[in-house]
Amino acid sequence: MDYQQFFWYDPHHTREQEAIYPPIETKYFEESLDAYGSLLEHGKIVLESLSSSKEKMSSLMDAAQEGKDEEVDKIIKSTGVPTIVNTSYTPTGVTFTLYADAETVTNCCTLTMYLRWG
Repeated sequence: MDYQQFFWYDPHHTREQEAIYPPIETKYFEESLDAYGSLLEHGKIVLESLSSSKEKMSSLMDAAQEGKDEEVDKIIKSTGVPTIVNTSYTPTGVTFTLYADAETVTNCCTLTMYLRWG
């Protein structure tokens, strides 16, 4: 038996059975890449603002520990980040999820940052 022929030839498989894909279009991918670059910059704004202020860090942790979601949101907005940020937290850390501007590509991308704090 010729094994090379066995692996290269399947009489039950035809070219018509292979998936047909649409032509490659990079427009949305390019827009997503651009939007993600902005998300990285916005994430940096949040990180630098929090890391430059022990008071802001403490306020964020205190508000989270007390379950004051509106206060947590207010502290994150005070960082000056122009992007929507969803914040969730546990006793051991905080997660920031930043969403790309919907004007470019709807729901193209998100940036999620998890930071340990306990």
